Amino acid sequence: MRRAMFAIAGLLAGLPIVAQPFLFAPAEDMPFFSDGRLLPHALAGGLEAPQFIEMELNNDGLTDLIAFDRAGSKAIPFEAYLSPLGVRYRYAPEYEPHFPPLYQFLQSADLNCDGLDDLLTMEPLTSAADVGLKVYLRQAGGNGMPAFGAQMLHLLNNPDTIIRIHAFDLPAIADINGDGLRDILYIPQGGTQIQYYENISLQLGACDSLAFELRDDCWGKASYELDGNFMLNTCGPRTAGCAGSAMLATDSDGDGDKDLFFSGIYGRHILQLINGGSATEANLISQDANWLLDGEPMMEFPAPYLAGLGQDSGQQSLLVATNRLSGLGAGPEQTKIYHFIPSEETGGWQFLGDDFLIADMVDHGFRSSPAVWDANADGLPDILIGYNKPHNVFGYISAVALYLNAGTPTQPAFHLADTDCGGLLGSAMKAIHPTFGDLDGDGLAEMVIGLADGRLRTYHATAGESPAFTPMEPDPLGGFHLNGFAKPQLIDVNGDGLHDLACGTRNGTTSLLLNEGSPEAPSFSLATDTLGGILPLGYFQENSPFLLPAEDGEFWLYNGQFDGKASLYKGQPGQEFFLQEKNIGPVEVGERAAICLHDLNGDQQPELIAGNMRGGIGIFSPAPVSSRQNAFYTAAEIFLYPNPANGSDVFLSLPASASDVHVRLFDAAGRLVREQRAAGAAPQPLRFGLHGLPGGIYMYQIMTPASHFTGKLIVNQ
Repeated sequence: MRRAMFAIAGLLAGLPIVAQPFLFAPAEDMPFFSDGRLLPHALAGGLEAPQFIEMELNNDGLTDLIAFDRAGSKAIPFEAYLSPLGVRYRYAPEYEPHFPPLYQFLQSADLNCDGLDDLLTMEPLTSAADVGLKVYLRQAGGNGMPAFGAQMLHLLNNPDTIIRIHAFDLPAIADINGDGLRDILYIPQGGTQIQYYENISLQLGACDSLAFELRDDCWGKASYELDGNFMLNTCGPRTAGCAGSAMLATDSDGDGDKDLFFSGIYGRHILQLINGGSATEANLISQDANWLLDGEPMMEFPAPYLAGLGQDSGQQSLLVATNRLSGLGAGPEQTKIYHFIPSEETGGWQFLGDDFLIADMVDHGFRSSPAVWDANADGLPDILIGYNKPHNVFGYISAVALYLNAGTPTQPAFHLADTDCGGLLGSAMKAIHPTFGDLDGDGLAEMVIGLADGRLRTYHATAGESPAFTPMEPDPLGGFHLNGFAKPQLIDVNGDGLHDLACGTRNGTTSLLLNEGSPEAPSFSLATDTLGGILPLGYFQENSPFLLPAEDGEFWLYNGQFDGKASLYKGQPGQEFFLQEKNIGPVEVGERAAICLHDLNGDQQPELIAGNMRGGIGIFSPAPVSSRQNAFYTAAEIFLYPNPANGSDVFLSLPASASDVHVRLFDAAGRLVREQRAAGAAPQPLRFGLHGLPGGIYMYQIMTPASHFTGKLIVNQ
C-alpha cells in the first residue's frame, strides 16, 4: 500500500493550485534514451512526410538544416555547430516562431539575388488541393533570428497570373537554362508533360521582379504514363493525367545541363532521367529506376532532396522520404528516411541507412497522446505515450509506449522501457489517449482511455516492474459514447474528493462527466457537452483539454487544438469560461496537439507535454517572461572542449556577456554528478573538472539569469 500511495501522491503533486497561468519555453534539459543511447533530438516531435532544405539561420557561417513536415505544415529547424567530430546538429526550437506561414511545401533559393536564401511555399486558393506558389524573401538583420517578408510571384503572358500547382506536388526549383536565376519545372494536375516556367526577372530590369513565363509545355520531350514511367520523345496529347509528382533537377552526369529525379504519387521508385539535350533545349533520352538500392522498392511516393550536411568535401548527400500523407501517419517501422552519399568506388550512391533523424527522436507512430503516471512506483513521474501504427486489416491500431524516469526528483531522465505497455496493441483499438487517477478508493491508479469512436474504457493500472492494465468490471464509463477522438482527463472539478472526467472531442468541445458515486464505486453522468460554453467554429476542431485548479473554485483550461496550438481559458464549471490566451507561445506542434500538464522536475510548476499528428512529443517548461525573449545560447556562442573528453578537465568557451554561470553535469540516468558556479563575470575559458568520473555519456547544462544551454558530453575511460 505504501508503494501505491506514492504513485497517487505523485499524480496529485502534478496538479498544484495556481493563481496565475504559466508562460512556457521549450524544455532542453530532459534527456531521453532508447536502448541506453541518448536521443539527441528526442523532443523534435517526430516525422511523417518530411521535406528538407538547408539555409543559414544564425549568420555563423554554418549551413543549418530544416525538416519541413507536410503533416501540420511544420518547420523543424536543426542548428549546425562545429564539434571535434565535425559538423553536428541540435534541434533548435527557438527558431520556429520566426518562420512565416507555410503550407504543404518548402524549398529555399536566393530568388532576388541578394545573397540570402528565400523560402518558397504554397497557399490555398480555391480549395485545399488547389494552391499557388508563394515566396517569402529573407530580410537582412533580424537581431540574430531569421526574418521574412511576403512577396508575389508573377506569371506573365498567361490569363492566370498565379503559378498554380497541386498540393500533392513538389515542383523542381532550379536554374534550368544556366542564367543564374531559379526556374520552375512542374507537371500540372491532369497533365502528362513537364512544363518549364522560365525566370525572366532580369529581362524586366531587376532580379527581384520575381517574374516567370511559361516557355515550354513539354520540357524534355517526354510524357508521363500512369504506370510510373515516361514515354520518351513524345509530346502528343495523352488521355490520362498525372495525379501528383515529386521532382528534383540536378546535373547528374556533369555535362552542364539539368537532369531529373522524378517520382509519381503511386510509385515506389525514383526515376533518374538523363538530359541528352542542352540547358536551353532539353531532351530526356533515358530513364532508370534501378540507380538507387539496385531497384529495390522504397516507400510510396518517394521524394528526393540534396543536402550538404556539413560535408567538408562539398559533396551532397541524397535524402529520400515519402511525400504522401495517407491520413493515417506512420512511425519508425513505417516511416523511412533514406540517406545516401556519393560512392567513390562506383560513382553511384552509397546507402547509409533509412532512419535519418528519426532514430534520434521520440517517435513511435502517429497521433501521439501523452500522459504521466508513476508506472514502476518509485516515486518519480514516468511518461506514457499513446500512439498509432498502420495495420493491414484495421487501417491502424493503437498502443502505449512507456518511458521510465530513471533520474532524480529534480532532474528527470526518461528511458524507453516498453513500446506496448500493458499489451494493448493486441486489442486493435484506435487513437488511444490515456489519463490516470484513483477511481475506486484503493490507493491505486486507474487508467481511462479515450478512443477514435468517442468511447471510453477503464482499466485498473498495476504499477511495478511490468506495469499491467486490467479492464475494470463493471466499467463505470463503458456506457458513454462521445463525439469522437475522445481525449479524457480525470480531475475533481467540484471538490467532493471524487475524480470527475473532462473530455475533448472531435468537434472541439469539452464534455464534463461528473462522478456522483462513492470513493469505492464511481458512477458518472453527463453534466455538459460544452464545458465553459467553448464552441469553436468549423468541423475539424478536435481538441485536448487539461484543467488545472485555480483560486476560488475556478480552473485554468489549457486546450490543445487541431491546428497544433494551445489556448488558455479560465472559469468555473457550470459557468462560462473566458479566453485568456488565444495561442500559448511557443506551443505549436503542427497538427492535433494532445496535451497534459505535470510537474516533472519537482519545482512545483507543471511542464506541458504535447503530442501531435507526427507521433512525437514536445515538452515545454514554465519560464519567466524575461527568459522567453532569449532562452538559449547558440552553439556558436558556447563551446565545450575537448569532447569526447579524456576524463580530466574540459573547458567552456562562453559569451563575454555571460555572468553568474551555473554549470551542472548529469549522468545517463539523470543523476547530478558535478556542479560548479562562477559568480559575476565568468572566466574565459571556464575550467570544469571531470576527475573520477567513469566513461560514458553525460548531459551538461549551463545556466545564467537570462539564458540556458544544454548539450551532450562523452567521457572516455
